[in-house]
Amino acid sequence: MIRRGPVTNRMSLGRVLSIAVAVLLLVTPSRAYYQYIHYAGRTAPFAPIYEKYDLYSGGPTMLPNKTVTFFVSDQSPTTYGPNDSFPAVLSQVKQAIAEWNAVTSSDLRVAFGGVESSSQAPSVTPGGDVVFIDLPPGLLGMGGVTVSTTQVNGFFPVVHSIVELDLDASQPPGPSYLESYFTTAVHEVGHALGLQHTWTGAAMSQAIVRNTSRTRPLDADDLAGLSVLYGKSGWAASYGSITGRITYANGQPVVMASVVAISPTGPAVSALTDPNGAYRIDGMPANLGYLVYVHPLPPDALGGGGGGEGIRLPVDLAGQPFNPSGAFQTIFYPGILDPQQAAVVNVTPGSVTNNVNIQVQPRPATTTYDLETFCKLDPGSRSYQYTPNGMTVTPAFINTVSNQYGMLILQPPASIPLPQSVTILGGIGTSVQPPAFFNFLAGSPQAVYGYYISTLGAGTGPRHLVVNFGNDIYVLPGAVNLVQKGPPLIVSAAPNNDGTVTVTGAGFGTDSSVYFDGLKATTISTDSQSTITVLPPPGASGQTSTITLFNSDGQNSMILLGLTDQVPGQPATGQPQTYQYPVTAPPQISSMSVTSLPVTSSAAVDITTSNTNLVDGQVTVGFGSDDITVRRVWVLSPTHLKADLVVAPNATLGSFEVSLVSGFQVITQPNSFQILPAQAGLPFIALPIANFDPTQLTLYAGSIATVGGLNLAAGAVQLTLNGAAVQLQFVSPQQINFFVPTPFASGPATLTLNNGSVNAFPVLVQIDNPPPSIVQVTNQSSVALSGNPPSGSAGAGDLLNVVVSGLDPTVLDNPSRLEVTVSGVSMPVLGITPAANGQYSIQIVLTQSFGSTQVPVMVWVDGSSSQPASIVVR
Repeated sequence: MIRRGPVTNRMSLGRVLSIAVAVLLLVTPSRAYYQYIHYAGRTAPFAPIYEKYDLYSGGPTMLPNKTVTFFVSDQSPTTYGPNDSFPAVLSQVKQAIAEWNAVTSSDLRVAFGGVESSSQAPSVTPGGDVVFIDLPPGLLGMGGVTVSTTQVNGFFPVVHSIVELDLDASQPPGPSYLESYFTTAVHEVGHALGLQHTWTGAAMSQAIVRNTSRTRPLDADDLAGLSVLYGKSGWAASYGSITGRITYANGQPVVMASVVAISPTGPAVSALTDPNGAYRIDGMPANLGYLVYVHPLPPDALGGGGGGEGIRLPVDLAGQPFNPSGAFQTIFYPGILDPQQAAVVNVTPGSVTNNVNIQVQPRPATTTYDLETFCKLDPGSRSYQYTPNGMTVTPAFINTVSNQYGMLILQPPASIPLPQSVTILGGIGTSVQPPAFFNFLAGSPQAVYGYYISTLGAGTGPRHLVVNFGNDIYVLPGAVNLVQKGPPLIVSAAPNNDGTVTVTGAGFGTDSSVYFDGLKATTISTDSQSTITVLPPPGASGQTSTITLFNSDGQNSMILLGLTDQVPGQPATGQPQTYQYPVTAPPQISSMSVTSLPVTSSAAVDITTSNTNLVDGQVTVGFGSDDITVRRVWVLSPTHLKADLVVAPNATLGSFEVSLVSGFQVITQPNSFQILPAQAGLPFIALPIANFDPTQLTLYAGSIATVGGLNLAAGAVQLTLNGAAVQLQFVSPQQINFFVPTPFASGPATLTLNNGSVNAFPVLVQIDNPPPSIVQVTNQSSVALSGNPPSGSAGAGDLLNVVVSGLDPTVLDNPSRLEVTVSGVSMPVLGITPAANGQYSIQIVLTQSFGSTQVPVMVWVDGSSSQPASIVVR
């Protein structure tokens, strides 16, 4: 029984793509396996051929700017829950997409493109759609990919992705303001990027065993899976890997066994074995000790259980699948049932630990699978303990500081033998009494329960569960969440005269965040316990927005209302607090400077609006087609923005929907932008315009900018920046380099180009402040370490002051923009403080020695660096 709903993948029937250079292969419903995999043959060695987006080939399947953009259909849900709306749905989808875009080890960028017309012509550029369909009962969502049958650089390129959510947003996982809607959207977007299910509790795990949240939407297993497909150059150097082989006693391989590495207080990372029983787990967070175990696929893994959780098997180049092996005993490396006796595999950065091999014994059937964890909550005291009239919560929580017994319930989908022990790894241990059966959910098999009390120093966070049956075990990663307080409670949400809202209640903390539907509000002030004042995100006229408070430990204010993961037979105990936005005139686009562009062109568009509250960083401008890429948006005022657009070569001609999304304010204009036929001889300026120095990620006064494109020079080239001619350093039809004048104001600057015959469309280029200059590096005793000659040297563990001039003062509001490196190694920044003469002192700690050599110190802001200052580090 899958109460949270099986989340599967299915290809949409509503949109058909075409591409000139390849025949398309429509992938059947894809519901598991780490990635979608082909093998070149049916004999070893088996090198995986992945299905993934094309980031580098330069051909027609390559993504623009390494970015896949998802558009949401304007055919929105037909039914909503209380106080839900299409803007709220959009906010959750946008945030789910942003989580995958934030994976720093991945070179793939993932963008929310706005709203598109369901009837428009398909685009040529690869991309993704989010659509709403009438899903079968019990399904939360679907997702999948369409790939070319022609390999590119050793993989099958994805040319289109689909995410399908239910037309009835009032049913689970909805309403959309619930955390489950967000985590479902995260899961389905993962499928649309090329990932299938795992069994680690991570975002890509089957729904029944998934244990992610708003504050932990992705886990290490998800990051590893995405990075294997799209990892940046050298990404694996920060992580560890293990390899091995899973076999039976006779040496025969175990095919598609799930091998999982768990750290008792850390993450779980996994892989499936290939047809020769070999596996490789990459992306393991380093400097941890792991227990490695292997388990068979659960009976519903192939879709035979009726829950729709079946995986798409790996196939050969003829499309013939490789079938998995049958059931076998779950066991820890090197062949142990007891996790306390299992060998620990230590992982260091960039290391590969080989030969972590395990032999398994076949079984006629799996002992158990898909266990779901529950706990009891006393709503009066907000503590996780058993009370006769208490609430039931899933997934389970245990309070580590209450000194009270927490009740853990394990609900199987089918009958389960009585375990000998149930152990929570990482500071809890076994139950204080032997496990016992429990009639828990009506109409379900007997559950198993036990009572647990935490030990001193157990910490917080997800913990893994080991169920021992004597001759077999079941391991559930991330089964239980350890917390140090109960769930937060919102008592009231009071609007203030200045537009802020004060939320009061209990269980708040400095880590608390307030969300209005799917968008995070800006925290203005908090007492860290019971009051927090926030500025709501921009809202639609008269919109009633549901308020939720989230703590970083995975708890939120919906738990006490019974609205997180609905437990069968348990009604909601209350309704959440809401906030009604003021009634205003509807937002509108007042003017748009560009309403059409030819194929293979770029241009800046100037948009003015009325009745909007445009906020920088919260605005999406879309033109309804993957063939039109919005490179950057500049918000100039609450009613004015500018953006750079690029229309792809061979783009589909036609009219497309323009959308503008700012918070919950959504403006759509169907058929208001046209793609026209290509204009012969038109100069095409490729965007973005970059610094000629590849080590500098920003442009600033005195730097050299490089412009790529087509037809850039056909005579005497004229190029201006904000109307002033600039000095050209290099000119060719495909590239122009020019000097950014000194001085030059920071901000968006208009660039115009005449190639000697034809004007290009004007575009915008961002000019930033120059990087700071290092004045001096000193130690805590003010001894100069830089200069000629230096007065001293530094050693590992020393605190240093790096004094700089010309630092952008806004960096103090967002210190993550700044980095200090010593010999190319990033050092922790402890603080930034003003100094004399407009200078700033940056405090860092040296984390390593460099053998008494002279090494460069550099200060980086937004990816551009100062000139180096040399110091000697012992």
